[in-house]
Amino acid sequence: MFTASEFRRIARDKLRGHWGRSIIVTLIVSLICGMSGIYNLIRDLGHMDYDLLFSGNYSDFLAGFAAADTETSLFGSLIALVLSIVVLLFSEALEMGLNKYYIDLVAENRQGEVSVIFSRFDIFFKALGLNLFMALFIWLWSLLFIVPGIIAGYRYCLAPYLMAENPNLGIREAVNMSKELMAGNKWRLFCLHLSFIGWAILSALTCGIGDLWLNPYIYAAKAAFYVDRTGRNIPMAGEPNPDPAV
Repeated sequence: MFTASEFRRIARDKLRGHWGRSIIVTLIVSLICGMSGIYNLIRDLGHMDYDLLFSGNYSDFLAGFAAADTETSLFGSLIALVLSIVVLLFSEALEMGLNKYYIDLVAENRQGEVSVIFSRFDIFFKALGLNLFMALFIWLWSLLFIVPGIIAGYRYCLAPYLMAENPNLGIREAVNMSKELMAGNKWRLFCLHLSFIGWAILSALTCGIGDLWLNPYIYAAKAAFYVDRTGRNIPMAGEPNPDPAV
């Protein structure tokens, strides 16, 4: 059984020579999913008095930035609402497309096209339904205490990967398969997540620029965990898929 450090090593191996496109596809998904927030930021920046900044009056500039959101026009609010609805409807399908990109990279040594992130738009209602189903049950478990909610989150976490790779799966079927795959393996995935804390701190010191490399690293490691849990061998970069029928 692979350890967290071994999953990270596999991720680095898979990304070698593929960092550029992996950064691009991950960034596109992040930007689209954060579209409404980006719009609000740009809108608020448009209200700013930059003379205060250039004159060195930083406290008033920051106060103005904090208050800018209260000066929102009705039209701006409607745009933000529409963008939020669009993101809600399609973000899960985008995430599934991104999962598919990394599954192919890990399981088959195959770098997909950028367009693969849009490949699950045809099941965006099912993707949204899966997310709502998972969120509901995680919330219900969280009512008992926060720890059962966290455990439930890990129990269901492979369902989006399963549906990304097998779009014909039903919501309950994907969730039940995830529960089976994660039985006895929740702690392993938790340790994998925990192992990225140091990298996350370093990325924060770069004002988030390091996330351009960190996020693909995390996605590749999680995809390696998923491929391992589905019982497939993981070929190293440059090697053919040992099980081409998978």
